[in-house]
Amino acid sequence: MLSPDAKTWIKLVTALFILKILKTHAAHGNRIACEIKRLTGEAVRPNPNFLYPLLRQLEEGGYVAGSWENPATRGKRVYTITPSGRDYLACLKKTAQAKMLELERRHKAIRDYLFAD
Repeated sequence: MLSPDAKTWIKLVTALFILKILKTHAAHGNRIACEIKRLTGEAVRPNPNFLYPLLRQLEEGGYVAGSWENPATRGKRVYTITPSGRDYLACLKKTAQAKMLELERRHKAIRDYLFAD
């Protein structure tokens, strides 16, 4: 089971991926998931049970706007980034970058100790 910090980190990174993808083009949830898999060499494989609630949260927060591709059937919801989402993207990038640098520093210390002769 993941710790609350790990869940928060996964949510932050996934939101960052979503907003960066939507900055380049509108997309529905499945396309976003496929893009994340492709961009990470399948290292990150978003679970739909996590991705779609996060998309709804981003929409409720005003960071993305969603519209039904075909309103009559409500088959696919297509998302675009909003101006607030662009601002939020910049904020998430700063937060994630600081966390990644700290993780890299810790991993380097571990590698240096374990693999030094």
